[in-house]
Amino acid sequence: MSTPSSEATGLRVLVTGGSGFLGRAILRELARTPPAQLRIFDLVEADPDAFPGLESQVGDIRDAAAVADACRGMDVVLHAAAQIDWGHAPPGQVEEVNVGGTENVLRACREAGVRGVVCTSSMDAVCGTSPVVQADETFPYPQRFANEYARTKALAEQAVIRANAEPLRTCVLRPCGMFGEGDPYHVANVLRVVKEGKLPFRIGSGRAAFQHVYVGNVAHAHVLAMRALLEPQSRVSGQVYFITDDCPAVNFFDFMEPILNQLGHSLPPKSRSIPYPVMWSIGALLEGIAFACRSFVHFAPTLTRSSVRFIGHDHTFVGDKARRDFGYEPLYSEAEAIERTVDWFRCHG
Repeated sequence: MSTPSSEATGLRVLVTGGSGFLGRAILRELARTPPAQLRIFDLVEADPDAFPGLESQVGDIRDAAAVADACRGMDVVLHAAAQIDWGHAPPGQVEEVNVGGTENVLRACREAGVRGVVCTSSMDAVCGTSPVVQADETFPYPQRFANEYARTKALAEQAVIRANAEPLRTCVLRPCGMFGEGDPYHVANVLRVVKEGKLPFRIGSGRAAFQHVYVGNVAHAHVLAMRALLEPQSRVSGQVYFITDDCPAVNFFDFMEPILNQLGHSLPPKSRSIPYPVMWSIGALLEGIAFACRSFVHFAPTLTRSSVRFIGHDHTFVGDKARRDFGYEPLYSEAEAIERTVDWFRCHG
């Protein structure tokens, strides 16, 4: 496994999206072996207590000049900034952020003499309209993507791999479904709809398996990949990696149930479920209504075809390549990850 070195601790590191869900976890992980200089670039100011001596630059990843300024003087960039979208963002914004923003980072890194870029992609990059079962990094991109987010993450990671040419080295990490402290997507969304009484049933048969990964382990993988990327004979350069926990994939609701229970809430019983085809049709209907009403009212349905596929299809992945190439092993067990997540939501709501 890659270990801290004098070179690693002497690095000047930029984290784009450093105030976001994954970005904050990366800062926590970097604090274990602090780099010489740490800077973040995000739409919002960083928490001054997040890291001793942290530099915070506020800006939009779509602003090439601002990105160039942020990259200046850095050795390596952990590019975690992205538009996470479930169909609610304005048209074109997802591609502007995920593809155009990534191209801005790569251009700025070449011009500034940055040595390495670790780009956060997503398992969504290979998700289409069919189940994905035990996919490794040889799994192809789908002909039809599940949504705009998936399509743009695929385009972004292809740009990152094309940019891998000395002196700039690049690699891509594809986390599975992330959860953890401050999770604004999986845990927060389920918690919200349960609290509001909007989840009276489960989706599908309950047999579909979904791969989750703790955000702290994803952050740990970023730091290991960063160090391995800059080694003289790097195996990481130009590569793509799925990042998983050691735990087997389980149904989405089965995974969420103990978290919700510890927070004092209950999911519908397994006997209360609606078949996948029916839910998919309802999602399509709600999307159609939202599209028809877009000129005079903003209606963002919670239930969409994409969200139904997300829960009702298998999405499982193999993370062995990251273990082989840069010694990744989950730093936090599932029990500790769930405990940390529950504690955070107890404190913050």
